[in-house]
Amino acid sequence: MEWIKNIFKGTHDDSDIPEIEELPDILPVLPLKDAVLLPGAVLPLLVTNPASAALIKELHGTGSSIVAVSMRKPHEIHPAVWDNLFSIGCMAKITKVSPGKGGELSIMIRGYRKVLLEEKTTDQPFMKARVTYLTESVEPDTQVYALALSTRDILAQLARRSYQNLDTVLANLAKIKDPHLLLSTTTTNLPIPMDKKQQILEEDDFQTKFTFLYDSLREELDILEISSKITEKARGEINNAQREYYLRQQLKAIKKELGEAGSDADDEMEELRKEILAKELPEEVSREVTKDLKRISRMQPSSSEYVTIRTYLDWILDLPWHESSPDNLEIGNVEQILNEDHFNLKKPKKRILEYLSVKKLKQDLKGPILCFVGPPGVGKTSLGKSIARAMGRKFIRISLGGVRDEAEIRGHRRTYIGAMPGRIIGGIKSAGTVNPVFMLDEIDKLTQDIHGDPASALLEALDPEQNSHFTDHYLNVAYDLSKVFFITTANVVDTIPPALLDRMEIVEIDGYTHEDKLAIAKNYLIPKEIDANGLTGRPIDFKDEAVDHIIRHYTRESGVRNLQREIASSLRIIASEIVRGGIEDYSVDCAFVEKALGALRYLPEAKQRTTIPGVATGLAWTPFGGEILFVESALVQGKDEMILTGQMGDVMKESARLGLSIIKGMGIEIKTDHCIHIHVPAGAIPKDGPSAGVTMVTSIISLLTEKIVRNDLAMTGEITLRGVVLPVGGIKEKVLAARRAGIRSIILPKLNAKDLQDIEAYVTNDLCIHFVENIEDVLKIAFPEAASSGLEAISPPPAEEPVRDAPSLRVQ
Repeated sequence: MEWIKNIFKGTHDDSDIPEIEELPDILPVLPLKDAVLLPGAVLPLLVTNPASAALIKELHGTGSSIVAVSMRKPHEIHPAVWDNLFSIGCMAKITKVSPGKGGELSIMIRGYRKVLLEEKTTDQPFMKARVTYLTESVEPDTQVYALALSTRDILAQLARRSYQNLDTVLANLAKIKDPHLLLSTTTTNLPIPMDKKQQILEEDDFQTKFTFLYDSLREELDILEISSKITEKARGEINNAQREYYLRQQLKAIKKELGEAGSDADDEMEELRKEILAKELPEEVSREVTKDLKRISRMQPSSSEYVTIRTYLDWILDLPWHESSPDNLEIGNVEQILNEDHFNLKKPKKRILEYLSVKKLKQDLKGPILCFVGPPGVGKTSLGKSIARAMGRKFIRISLGGVRDEAEIRGHRRTYIGAMPGRIIGGIKSAGTVNPVFMLDEIDKLTQDIHGDPASALLEALDPEQNSHFTDHYLNVAYDLSKVFFITTANVVDTIPPALLDRMEIVEIDGYTHEDKLAIAKNYLIPKEIDANGLTGRPIDFKDEAVDHIIRHYTRESGVRNLQREIASSLRIIASEIVRGGIEDYSVDCAFVEKALGALRYLPEAKQRTTIPGVATGLAWTPFGGEILFVESALVQGKDEMILTGQMGDVMKESARLGLSIIKGMGIEIKTDHCIHIHVPAGAIPKDGPSAGVTMVTSIISLLTEKIVRNDLAMTGEITLRGVVLPVGGIKEKVLAARRAGIRSIILPKLNAKDLQDIEAYVTNDLCIHFVENIEDVLKIAFPEAASSGLEAISPPPAEEPVRDAPSLRVQ
């Protein structure tokens, strides 16, 4: 900075800007990069551009003037230099030229007059332009002197703060008394923003110029003060860190002398501190962890509390707080994967595709809470795995069957020995992401005891409105579960608490039809079991009639779990024979199935059991699907009006007594020394519900009239005291059960006709379904031969249908 020191040598008088005699109209143009020259100021430059260097070499020593003008975008390569120049510049003269390295020139120029560039006249050998000289207001007034005084004060403050290492230059600038020289020299030579410098040059009013300069310097001073405060604060924090480090080193040495702790413990704490910082924990969690980290750093590793806190910190670090799996939102791809893994199941597939469609449109959508309800073996759990695979998420499954302690869900508090987080947080840790597909299996089998109600603990986790702040007792901090896709499964909804059930969307998965089972066995189960039993690559011919034989005579279920077991048993016979080396035929037909699985387990029994009066076939719904139900009646000697056996529940017993009252109202007599005994076989299985009402009435009338009920008929429906048949539930399961048992005629309440919409057409096409309104309609269908012999005369008159809903028969 020696060049500027020369400006301030000697006394600083208030001299004017030097005058020049010639003011040529055309001047050579010297483009300035990152610099602005004002009249009266001296500016050093380093010239590297070949055109500018040629201009300097030709004009140096001739006393010719140039125009120094700043570039608009100095750091961009502009093809037209003229278009990149400001229109206002400064006429100047070259006062000094020194050669540098590599052809560079170090020069010094002095500004004289502000000029306007009119037009470019030539580019060769260097750019020249026609200029117009501009006149400025140069008379300082009281306001200007006040601004100059304030500017000198700011310059002095900047010098004391060693602004840009220009403390000497700033101190000399603060001594300049002439406002013109102060303005031009300060603007030209201080590193204030380029746009502010050009603005000062282009302004005509001298007071406004000084105001711009003062504001720019004031802004630089404010920035410097803020920076100084930040530096001081950082230095204080560094000093505290150095002090803490020094004290820790002393403590380390003292502990080493005492033999209490080695360097490994300190290294472990430092490593733990780095892991916590790298985890970027939420603010609340970070406060809790920092507090525990300070506590553990003052403890002995051998203490029990040290182990407890360290285990807690490990859990915090192992949990995912920000990591997530990218969602596959291509609906066509997801649908293809779901169809590959599962046959039918249209309802749950439709709901998943709806959810992903909405999520694709609304990225911040909260995870739904779905509950798959259906009999065992229909694919509820495996459907959850397919959903995770289709969405590209991790899959976690926990079983809630038999869970009776609230701590299993929410975890134990850390005050207990052996405390651990609950199953939900444990599952999230295993997944390693914040958005897995989380399946809570068998939610209907939760129990409770003195340790609390686990179903109540699930209320927060399964509520989309509040699970973003789920609190596990062990963690004691909020964890966000809103991105988790929760899926629950159940066989029945009756045992799920209403408050918990209200938070879930029920998706019913019905039992499979015979045709469904054939397709599932052929496309899924047989290939899977061939691979599982080591028969891949062998010409296994599992014939369709063999699968049909297994379904009809070895399994009777709504799902396909037992079907898979029987297929596996048949294939194991082939594997055993291959190992022995005595098999060449890999064909599985009906004869092979009977040889492998033994005697037939299920035979058509409806026709055999309804060959005598007093027996009627009913339809029942169970958690495992639909079942046929035989109701047997007999007259026995006794004084009791009615004997009921077969593990009947209270509601079912009321239906039997109600049926007896209806029959008495018909005028059918019962011997005075006899009573009616009603028995429902499978006596070890509890049964309840009102849907066996019409079956019981039919059975008693068959007994008393000695008329045989049709052997191809099954029925269901609740009966009222006036003989009206009311609707019941579980229609699809009951229809499928009748079809499995070989029954082709079914009596259903008329109000249940709407429920057939959920049943595939090919199921109902080969069934004869009768819809009835009262017991008279039932009797006409159950006893067709007796209809013309006066049976209708003993039937009760039609009655109005009460408006009410009735639950289905449940066999537990």
